[in-house]
Amino acid sequence: MTATISVKVEGPLGLDEPEQLLEELGRETGLTWRLETAGQDGTLDGGLAAIMLEAVLGGAVGAAVQVAVQRAIETWRGRRLDPPPVTIIVVQPPQAPHPAPRPDDLTTPEGS
Repeated sequence: MTATISVKVEGPLGLDEPEQLLEELGRETGLTWRLETAGQDGTLDGGLAAIMLEAVLGGAVGAAVQVAVQRAIETWRGRRLDPPPVTIIVVQPPQAPHPAPRPDDLTTPEGS
């Protein structure tokens, strides 16, 4: 099973902050993260209005990665005087339904 984990950061950011968060997430989780810029707020310093970082999870590592992501975000936010809001989103693909048992599979043992 694979899932996608996304970290959305909203609010003005310095020029190096998205890269710093990207490095922090990679260091804490051991995953390869992809950075997308969602928009610019038009400030003179080039601050971003929002960024999205995404990674793909494989297997049953989701809970451990979520904890590592939260730890990385708290470390990154702890270095800021006015930390922006951060949202963590985990998307798991829909799982195929398990087939219902057939009536001949539900036979009771003799003598019951």
